[in-house]
Amino acid sequence: MELRFSVLQPEETLKTKLKGAVIGVGYLGRFHAQKIKASGQAELVGVFDFHKPQAEKISAELGVKSYLSMNDVASEVDFVTVAASTQAHYEIAEFFLNKNIPVLVEKPIAATAELGAKLCDLAEKNHVIFSVGHIERFNPAYDYLRQNSHKIKYLELNRLAPFRTRGSDVSVLHDLMIHDLDLVNYIFKQKIKSIIPFGQKMIRPTIDDVSVLLTLESGIQVHIQNSRLTPQIVRNYRAVMDDRVILMNTATSEADVLLPDETQPDLHKVEKWVVGKVDALGLEIEHFISAVKKEKPVAITGREATAALKTIEEIVSQIEGV
Repeated sequence: MELRFSVLQPEETLKTKLKGAVIGVGYLGRFHAQKIKASGQAELVGVFDFHKPQAEKISAELGVKSYLSMNDVASEVDFVTVAASTQAHYEIAEFFLNKNIPVLVEKPIAATAELGAKLCDLAEKNHVIFSVGHIERFNPAYDYLRQNSHKIKYLELNRLAPFRTRGSDVSVLHDLMIHDLDLVNYIFKQKIKSIIPFGQKMIRPTIDDVSVLLTLESGIQVHIQNSRLTPQIVRNYRAVMDDRVILMNTATSEADVLLPDETQPDLHKVEKWVVGKVDALGLEIEHFISAVKKEKPVAITGREATAALKTIEEIVSQIEGV
């Protein structure tokens, strides 16, 4: 069974192309640059990285300028996307927001929720478009949950991976769980009533493995498991609903759905669902460019991103007994 859900889509392309640049062109920033380069709404004019050889490598690959400074970038662009290290997010985003240049910054919004809130205050003060890259909002594998959240009784979210140095400068909560907490806020739009966390440090001085049980204000429970200590990548959710149980592989967008069998009341049947895959990062960037062009609301606000980060900090505080 193939399902089609209304995943967030960018606005209709406008004729005039905006000029954009990517700040931080490591692993993820390179993909940002490729998506802007391929956009029908924008022109990638250049890239900047604090590690100059990396910027020169990506600029040569894509045939664009390698900027020597952020000031040089600001003088030539209509927007930037930021994919530098988490610790650099605040410094970079603050710089461009002070120049009244729209910013899309990768998750997490900043190193701390306090800094994230300051960026939101600055964007609002200067009336500058500001968004955060919570890419899973553009993954149609979660769309059924969002449309039918009132039917969910219990939800498990699993995001596990082998250890890698990329992203390990922060805890597994800041790297992986931030996705799931944003999804919880996006799907249910409810306050979190209680948090029961368990976490373990093993390879890095920050938490590498975590399990959290959330109870929402309606009583719905959400169990989140994140790890960078597993031999294989696991991306899935299990949703127990009024009339079905869904086990969705969110990487492949394929699901097994257990349903009551009306012809045999004591048995159940299993349906196979296939949700159409999309270029989630491409959609995220196109949606942001559309918001800049039309001066419309962004898909993910800085305030929403800061709320997810604040919950991360509460969980870390509980685990570490701070």
